[in-house]
Amino acid sequence: MTADRWLRSVGPWLIAIGGTALVTALGRELDMNPSTAGFLFLIVVLVSSLRGGLLVAMVASVIATLSYNFFFFPPLHTLSISEPANWVALAAFLVTSVIVNRLVIDARVAAERADQRRNELETLYALSIELFTAGAVGDATERALKLLGAKSSSLAFFDAQSTPELEHLQRSGEPLELPSPDGRDVYLPLFLGGKVTGALIARGTDASLPALVSASRLIGLALEREKFLEENAHVQALRESETLKTSLLRAISHDLTTPLTAITIHTEGLRRKAERDAELKDSVSGIAGETSRLRRRIDNLLAMARLEAGKAKPRREPTPPADLFRAVRENLPLVFGARQILVHVEGDCPDANVDPFLALEILVNLIENAHRVSPPETAIELRARTHPLDPNQVRIEVLDRGPGMPPGVADADGNLLAGATSDVAQRGLGLEIARTFAAANGGSLGITPRPGGGTIARIDVPAALLPESEPA
Repeated sequence: MTADRWLRSVGPWLIAIGGTALVTALGRELDMNPSTAGFLFLIVVLVSSLRGGLLVAMVASVIATLSYNFFFFPPLHTLSISEPANWVALAAFLVTSVIVNRLVIDARVAAERADQRRNELETLYALSIELFTAGAVGDATERALKLLGAKSSSLAFFDAQSTPELEHLQRSGEPLELPSPDGRDVYLPLFLGGKVTGALIARGTDASLPALVSASRLIGLALEREKFLEENAHVQALRESETLKTSLLRAISHDLTTPLTAITIHTEGLRRKAERDAELKDSVSGIAGETSRLRRRIDNLLAMARLEAGKAKPRREPTPPADLFRAVRENLPLVFGARQILVHVEGDCPDANVDPFLALEILVNLIENAHRVSPPETAIELRARTHPLDPNQVRIEVLDRGPGMPPGVADADGNLLAGATSDVAQRGLGLEIARTFAAANGGSLGITPRPGGGTIARIDVPAALLPESEPA
C-alpha cells in the first residue's frame, strides 16, 4: 500500500481519535466549561465526517460523547451524570453530532454524484463529437468507456457470436448487469434500424446505468450513420454507373448509326449486282441480316438504358399473342424463310397486357437466339396460352432443339439469373435484353430444359382483364 493510500484510509481515524483526545486535554488544561468543550467536540465530529465515511463519523460521535460525559459532566471521571440538565445537554450533543455527520456525509455523497454526472456528461459529449466527426466507432467507444470507469469494452453482434448473455439481451432488449471481480459487467443493447442487433459490453465499470445507456445509443446512431454513408456511396456509385452506361450507349449509337447506314446502302448495291451470282447473293443476304440484327441490338440497348434510368415507361395495352407472332414474322423474314416456325395459340388464351414494342423485341431476341443455336432441320415452336397456375397471366413460349442453356444461367425454377452467377457474355445479350423488357412489362423470363433436348423460353406477362359488365 502506498503512503498516499495509507494516509487516505487511516487519516480520518487519526482525526477522530486524536482530535477527541486533543480537545479533552485542552479542555482539562484550560478548565473549559461544558458548553465550550461540546462545541469543540462538534468541530472534531464535523471534520471527521468530511474526511471519512459514515463509520468514521459515527465512531467519532460516540467517542466525543463518551469523552464529553467522562471529563466534563460531574461527577467527573465516571460515566454517570448527577444533574438531570446535564443528561439533556449530553443527549442534545449526541443527537446534534449524529445529525451533523449525517448531513455532511449526504452533502459529500451528493457532491460526488454531481461530479460523477458532470464527468459522465463531459465524456458523453466528447464521445458524440468524436463519433460523428472522426467516425472511428471502435476506438472512440473504447476511450469513452475507459473514461466512464470500464476496465475493458467490446461490441458484439448477434449474427457473429452467441452467448447466454447476448441471447437474453436479444430476447428482452433491456440492459443486463452482472457482478464481476472488478465491479460489474453491463450488457447494453445496440439498436440499429429500430431493432436490437448487438450489444455494447462494458466490463468492470462503476458508471451509472443511464450514462452507459446513453453511450450505447450514441454508438448505435454512429453505426447507423456509417451504414447510411456506405449505402449512400453505393447508391451514388450506381447512379454514376447508370449515367455512364447511358452516355456510353448513346455515344455508341451515334458512332455506329452512320457506318451502319453506309453498310446498308452498300449492301443494297451489292444485292442488285449479285442477282446472277447465287453464292454472292447468299453472302449479301447474310451481311444484310447481320447488319439489321446489329441495328436492332443497338436500339434495344438504348431502350433498356432508358427503362433502367427511369426516362421511359412501358405503354401497356391489350395485345393478342397472335398479333405479336405476326409482327415477329414481319420483322424476321430471313429466319422464317430459313426454317420451319410452328405457331400455336390456344383458343381461350387472353390478350396480354404489355407494351407491344417491348413484347415484340422480347420475342425477336428469343427467336434469334433459338435460330442461331438450333440445327437447320429442326423447327422452332411458338406457343401462347393461359398460365397453368395463374389465370391472370399469359404464358408465351419459344421452344427450340438447341444444345440447352449452360449451367448458372437460370435457377432451379427456371428464372433467368441477373446476378453474378452468370455474366452477360454467357447468357447472351439477347437474353439479357429480353429479361429486362419482360420485367418492365410486369412479367418474368424463365429458361427450362426441353424434354428430348433443347430449351423452353417462357415469358409470363399480365393478362388484359376484361372489364366487369354492369348489371342491367
